[in-house]
Amino acid sequence: MKNPNRIKKIAYLVKMFPKLSETFILQEILELERLGLPLIILSLCPPSETETHPQFDQLTSPVLYAPVVFNEGNGQSIQQALWSSWITETIREYDIEHLHAHYVTEPTDLAWQVHRETGISYSFTTHAKDLFLSTQEDVARKVNDAQFVLTCTEYNKDYLQQHVQSDTPIYRSYHGVDLDVFTPQRHEASNEVTTRPFILSIGRFRPKKGFPTLLHACASLKNTGHAFHCVLVGYGPLEHELQQMIRELGLDDCVYITGKVPRDGVLNWYRQASVFVLPCQIAEDGDRDGIPNVLVEAMAMGLPVVSTSIASIPELILDGHNGLLVSPRHNESLAQALSTLLHDPTRRVSLGLNARKTVEEHFCASKNIHDIYTIFSAFTSQTSKGKRFPQLQQVPSR
Repeated sequence: MKNPNRIKKIAYLVKMFPKLSETFILQEILELERLGLPLIILSLCPPSETETHPQFDQLTSPVLYAPVVFNEGNGQSIQQALWSSWITETIREYDIEHLHAHYVTEPTDLAWQVHRETGISYSFTTHAKDLFLSTQEDVARKVNDAQFVLTCTEYNKDYLQQHVQSDTPIYRSYHGVDLDVFTPQRHEASNEVTTRPFILSIGRFRPKKGFPTLLHACASLKNTGHAFHCVLVGYGPLEHELQQMIRELGLDDCVYITGKVPRDGVLNWYRQASVFVLPCQIAEDGDRDGIPNVLVEAMAMGLPVVSTSIASIPELILDGHNGLLVSPRHNESLAQALSTLLHDPTRRVSLGLNARKTVEEHFCASKNIHDIYTIFSAFTSQTSKGKRFPQLQQVPSR
């Protein structure tokens, strides 16, 4: 007979695994493994990238990939039915007792469907784009039937509580960084970089990141006589447009796009930077960031950061204390903030020290994932929903 108080075997249901832009999921799984949580990873799609995060080799949990069907016309509905059937069969074969999906979109759609068909309990984590581009009715359906919901910012939690009437517990658990990896260890930079201050920005080239605003700010800085380098680390659908803007604004000699870079390369860019900037904005379709992981990483590296006062970002950055906040889509405000930091090394150091302290206190990966482990332990050792709600200490939004 099974021990009713043991932790049940949990399947993590994700769209694609591993994925370089979702290092936080791999980090979460690895830490939960270390804490003793029995896991199986169910990936709907195989990885599309040949390069994987080096930590992937540390994974001990099985990773299972769903069968793929290509069909004209009704291909998507056939694929959904195939995925659902595969998840159900895998649950039985591996004695899985709880599903946890990442993103409220397709993975949680399937977790909800399998729950309705089999009765297996499920939970999910919602992040940013998946939440704000989904209808409130769709989100409410999935929240209501879930055992619990995780989300990565207080802003998201407030949004869910305001728009979904449900007794399902909703927990905020910030993404964190490995403080032993992202640490203020500066390496000697190249001669080219040390001759001028170095502005760094990292992210997918999508409208919500605000890269055109950064390029216009760089043009303003250059036109007013500032000497600097700016490197954009990333890739995405706006890359051609950004390259064209660099040429049209006359920034070829001071702004450079790297393309996709592995984590070791990203760390090297952080170590060389003077300032980190990410001028996030709410896109026309409503897409927006939560707390971008790169902002947390840059702050962990002791860098002064500049971003915008939208969505969840003020939960991380307190303007004037551990970074600077400007209005979104405001070229001149961003240029002024960057100018202030480029000309004041003492201010950069002060903001960077406070930034590191903020991350140590609130965005340490191992601590935050331990909170997730506590939630899983409490809920998966129960026989029915809602008997005991774990009480976690939640730091108020700052």
